Amino acid sequence: MRHTSGSCLLHSSPGCSRSPESLLGAFLEPVKARVAARTRLREERALRSAQLVEAATAARDSVLWLFRTVRTVAPSLPPSPELVADAEQRYWTARSDLKKALLLLRLVGPDELVAGALAVAEADRALRTLWFDRAPAARLAHSAEMSAVLRQGRHAFDEFTDLARQLTTPS
Repeated sequence: MRHTSGSCLLHSSPGCSRSPESLLGAFLEPVKARVAARTRLREERALRSAQLVEAATAARDSVLWLFRTVRTVAPSLPPSPELVADAEQRYWTARSDLKKALLLLRLVGPDELVAGALAVAEADRALRTLWFDRAPAARLAHSAEMSAVLRQGRHAFDEFTDLARQLTTPS
């Protein structure tokens, strides 16, 4: 069997013009492509996780500001309706960002990260109901229910961030 230049896979034949480096490069190309794809996916997960964390933090801070500022137990200085409306608008903007980040996380997965993000969103919903679904007289900042919801939200948030760190850092 005669080897022609360009089709030789063995370097011992006299007509071979390929270097060992070029053959090694050709074999490693699919491996490099897989590593690059995994890196892009990890970066995408990190970006989406960061967006979710940022949105969840902003949403939580907005509702907590409302509870700290608008107390039903003798406030020192009642906030203006404009301040309350502004804080509520910040919440709804952050809530929209949270929902968008959750949907984008569903695209890049994995399922366990999506489940953690859903737990964060559910904790946000529980906190939201303490303010938006109640009459002003029923909004109590120092209730046992409020403490339980905040504790549950912190736990879901911490679990999500730990998992996101694990799934987005190179191993």
